[in-house]
Amino acid sequence: MLSFPLGMLSAEEPLSYCSMNRVCVEFVPKRNAVDVYFQNKIATNQTETSILVSAVVANMKSSVPLPLLTVLQGKKRKKLFQLHPIHPKKKVSYKIQYKWILGNYLSKHNSNYIYELPFDSKLKVRVFQSYFGKKSHTGDNRYSIDFGLKEDELITAARPGIVIDTEEKNIEGGFDLKFKQSANFVKILHDDGTVAEYAHLRYMGVLVKIGQKVGVGTVLGHAGSTGYSEGPHLHFEVYKPTKTLRKKTIPTKFRTQMSDAELIQEGDLLWRRESGITVEKKVMDVDGTFICDQIDSVTDDSCKQTSFSNLSPIYIIMPLLRPDVYSFQLQLQKKESSIRYEYTWETKKEDWISSFMIPFQDFQEPLDGEWVLSIWSNGILQKKIEFQLTSL
Repeated sequence: MLSFPLGMLSAEEPLSYCSMNRVCVEFVPKRNAVDVYFQNKIATNQTETSILVSAVVANMKSSVPLPLLTVLQGKKRKKLFQLHPIHPKKKVSYKIQYKWILGNYLSKHNSNYIYELPFDSKLKVRVFQSYFGKKSHTGDNRYSIDFGLKEDELITAARPGIVIDTEEKNIEGGFDLKFKQSANFVKILHDDGTVAEYAHLRYMGVLVKIGQKVGVGTVLGHAGSTGYSEGPHLHFEVYKPTKTLRKKTIPTKFRTQMSDAELIQEGDLLWRRESGITVEKKVMDVDGTFICDQIDSVTDDSCKQTSFSNLSPIYIIMPLLRPDVYSFQLQLQKKESSIRYEYTWETKKEDWISSFMIPFQDFQEPLDGEWVLSIWSNGILQKKIEFQLTSL
């Protein structure tokens, strides 16, 4: 994303120039002077655009000290200063340079605000990269989050605001810096003056318009992989401009199924918790936990069977809600039998998914029949599964 565009115009060039078809400078010649105007042509009435303007001149001086740091309010054209000759009979020249960024550099983030997760409430999404992520969340982007959305999945507003900029016509993407300017996006202005950016949307995947008011959960568009991206995901950040017009990304707390307010971490598996639903106290995704006769390329559809051959290995596959070291206890019991088999295993801190092969070869009775599997952790029953074993 080009966040800090640079515009230039000299006396020999046209009397106006626009950076990214958004922020424009216009020269209005006067007798023995030139008025310099700026305008954000895509702005809403609420949009604030921080701008830093300087000039390279010969035999001219400005009516105000330069460089000038100021804020453009809304869409209205604003005269920032006038250039006029020092020695009227001598040749003059001038070149205007400027950079800009959406948002007010004087704004202050409301650190008490709790954000909702920025995706469809039906989804469960893994955090691919969080704050200080080694792949790309450094420098100005250090407080950014990559949510592992799939292509076309719905992106929603994490906080109310007004749409102040969008882009959806880019088609290219890849994990190469040459694509850095090619991401599609939605930018939303919040009531504290900060701006949220939702990036990497698919081509023609934006579903809101500039000037539109949005509430929490308003659908903004479809996830994609345009711009500097390894694959489909949503890049989310909240920022305010600095005095040098760089982006200062801001750590934000979210309401999740596990907490009323938390800083989310890389590897977290998250979903939106609806009103009235209590905090999730289990450590694994119960709905995504299966027993399966395969361990690679596991999907919900491929592991929905409840009958297995006792001649094949059978695995427990559990997506963890948050990567960490957990101790799991497995209890297996054949129905109408008093014998219970118990096993314990421990996850690794970096595991996003844990798996365990059930050692049926150790059992002391015929395997054919109906079984009950119970998974425990920290004294809490995580899930109970009934299945059937057969020699067929």
